[in-house]
Amino acid sequence: MTNMQAEPITQKDRIYSIDIVRGLALFGILLVNLPSFIMYSEDVRMPIEAGIDAWIRLSYDLFIQTKFFGIFSFLFGLGFYIFMSRAEQRGQKVFRLFSRRLFAMFFIGVIHVILWFGDILTVYALLGFLLMPFYRRKSSTILAWAASLGGVYMLTQGVALVQTLNGQEVYPFVASLQTTLIPIFVMFLFGLYAGKRGFIAQIREHKPLLKRIATTTLAISLPIAAGIVCASGVVFGSKLEQVNKILVDLSTLPMALCLIASLFLLLDRESARKVLQPFAYTGQMGLTTYLGQTVIMTILIPLFGITAMPLSSWLLLALPIYAFQLLASWLWLKRFNRGPMEKLWRFLTYGRKKKAVPAPAN
Repeated sequence: MTNMQAEPITQKDRIYSIDIVRGLALFGILLVNLPSFIMYSEDVRMPIEAGIDAWIRLSYDLFIQTKFFGIFSFLFGLGFYIFMSRAEQRGQKVFRLFSRRLFAMFFIGVIHVILWFGDILTVYALLGFLLMPFYRRKSSTILAWAASLGGVYMLTQGVALVQTLNGQEVYPFVASLQTTLIPIFVMFLFGLYAGKRGFIAQIREHKPLLKRIATTTLAISLPIAAGIVCASGVVFGSKLEQVNKILVDLSTLPMALCLIASLFLLLDRESARKVLQPFAYTGQMGLTTYLGQTVIMTILIPLFGITAMPLSSWLLLALPIYAFQLLASWLWLKRFNRGPMEKLWRFLTYGRKKKAVPAPAN
């Protein structure tokens, strides 16, 4: 029997549209996380948002806040399927191998928590273990679980919204189901489902379905978006913070799915791929990029005495930071196949590659 050596995805096997979407998601995550570095480190509140900052906040709430973490969660589920299916084709023990990958992610996340409280890697690693039993389930079963859990989450947010608008205290049971863990896991399942159905690998074959997903989720998102606009106070005044937060959370699943379907449909066009291609560099080095954002802010905050700033200032700061990461990723990938943290993650997952032993001469 031939020895099946564990190997990660090769460059020729990469689906670069996934890297581009991941790179875009990382930029959205940077936009959301930047003000949090100050809030977590100094326990300060953001300045009152008015004028242009209020409009930026509204844009964040509508299109970025929670949505890009939803996209990132979807890609985790999709990556889980790609990892497992390719390892299975090589005859490897896929559950053991992916468990090692999750333990490695958890270890990296624990180290990351020391630098920043807002780490997501530990959460992804722990929820990833719950994803493994779904790998051998039918696509219809996975979709049913995703839709059911997603429906429960949105119903819960709806009940909380009604109670909040009526000035009532949200029931403890309902509040417990408002956790962000549910939409993260739901997007894991949707990503796994998309991988099993081959939506991303064969986009052109599934274009009609992806268009229906985009239009349906957009139709669901529009009334929620209208509520966010009303609650934001930008247009009609009297900002309702708690109501706005619930509405933003309520929009997570439909808007994230709408953005995902729309982005992959867009990337089926060669002109769009060429324009967005630079995002593939940070996307291919997703773990390095994510952790690098923490390292950069850990250096910049004390170096320049950065404190609480208007949202527009954070946006202006995010642009050069991400541009630097794009350039650094491009330069790194010109010499190496994967990022430094990806190499560490690979080593912790696969171990050291064994050298081939030459066969003895006859």
